[in-house]
Amino acid sequence: MPVYRLSIAILLLALIPLETGARDAWAIWDSRCEECHGDPARFAGKYLWNIDGQLQGHHHIDNLGLFMRNHYVPDHEIEAIHDMLLAEANSPQRFEAECGECHGAVNEFVEQSIWVRGSGITGMESGMDVSEFLPTHRELQPGDVSFYRKLFARVAGKPIP
Repeated sequence: MPVYRLSIAILLLALIPLETGARDAWAIWDSRCEECHGDPARFAGKYLWNIDGQLQGHHHIDNLGLFMRNHYVPDHEIEAIHDMLLAEANSPQRFEAECGECHGAVNEFVEQSIWVRGSGITGMESGMDVSEFLPTHRELQPGDVSFYRKLFARVAGKPIP
């Protein structure tokens, strides 16, 4: 009987994931924050600042993590939300201004139209790498292409250099 119990215990331990992995920050935002605060990029651009790499806002300027902890964000998700908002703070809302009329919100566009794998970013409809497609789309310049590649990867939760 003891061998049987040991076997069951080993089997149960094998089923426990070794690494839990962080949830996608956009998914966390959609499930916990979007109802009250709307689009995270718009929210960060309006209410938060990236000051020397530190995220600051109207509440708890010296410790925004404390505010988020007391504002419905569990401890294990704070870092993901913080990093996403830091990336969005002070960034121009270019996608919304330049592309939103046709493509809607950037997070929905990326979810429905962009495939990010490794260092490749592919348009699902065209099947082309965005580095090849974007220069032919609205005559985007190399700096614009680089900006949008990084934006799409970041929104997909897979930042690239």
